[in-house]
Amino acid sequence: MRSLRARLALTGALAIYLPVVLVFAVTSIDAQEVTETLPGGTTRLVSDSSVDPTGWAWFTVAALLPVTLALAWWWAGRAVRPFERIREAAERIEASDLSLRVGGAEGTAEARGLAAAFDAMLDRLERSARVQRRLIEETSHELRTPLAVLITGADVLLRHPEPDLALYREGLERSRNAAERLRDAVGELLVDARGRARAIERRPADVTALVREVFAEVAAFAAARAVRLELRGEAAEAPVDAPSVHRAIANLVHNAVKHAPEGTAVTVHVARTEAGIDVVVADAGPGVPAAERDRVFERFWRGDRAPGTGLGLPIARQIAQAHGGDVALLGSDRGARFRLTLPVRVE
Repeated sequence: MRSLRARLALTGALAIYLPVVLVFAVTSIDAQEVTETLPGGTTRLVSDSSVDPTGWAWFTVAALLPVTLALAWWWAGRAVRPFERIREAAERIEASDLSLRVGGAEGTAEARGLAAAFDAMLDRLERSARVQRRLIEETSHELRTPLAVLITGADVLLRHPEPDLALYREGLERSRNAAERLRDAVGELLVDARGRARAIERRPADVTALVREVFAEVAAFAAARAVRLELRGEAAEAPVDAPSVHRAIANLVHNAVKHAPEGTAVTVHVARTEAGIDVVVADAGPGVPAAERDRVFERFWRGDRAPGTGLGLPIARQIAQAHGGDVALLGSDRGARFRLTLPVRVE
């Protein structure tokens, strides 16, 4: 009796057939005689309410049993049909094709709610699978280049008839640059994957304090490039996921330091607005050409093959959007200015 349809059919059959059997049994068993005592001590039968079932009554009760079972089985089938549709849809779905949907299932409100929840789950799975496929395609394309450089450099050295120390040094430098790029790309992808899997846990945090922590981490890198780090703004508290926002600010600051000329400054301005908190990161570098402004947030895109993996800005925007905010490229006469917006009110 593990089948829901069998349980419903048995329950329905009992609900229909038991009252019939009980009525038949009561009318057959119950018998009342009313007698009257006449003068002289004799009695006579006045009325007799006993019921003597006929053959037709027995036949009707017996014939109702299969009819009741058939009716209950049909009704149970109608009741579980929406669930059968969901099961059949789940069996037909393949990992490579998540476009199938259950649709508006007929039946009870619970069945329709289950079908809607199942379709919503399939929508999320399809979006996740689409993002994963795109990430795999982009990642394979991005990692293929440094790997090809490593292999080509090794082949050149191995096939050279008389390699000298300078040739070995040049080959090793190319290999090191390719390996560093490969390492950075893998590291950014791991951070991106952890960020997608990690749930946002909002707690009150001082965004200005997060900027100071980022400055402490980037200080050595900025000093090596003779770039100053300047912070403007006062304490600005907001309900955010501090580790994620820290990563977004670090990506923006690190990106600015990479493009800032020697002797210039990277400025971070934290301000509270009516909508939330704005973190503006500005540098005095070459800026972003107008024709390329729409592409700065594309994954793995690097203008003029600039240093980096092309993942810092997309990850920063992804973190901001997860908080209900955004990262935007602002217009500037010199250098680049990126604004990270974090809403204070959580809807």
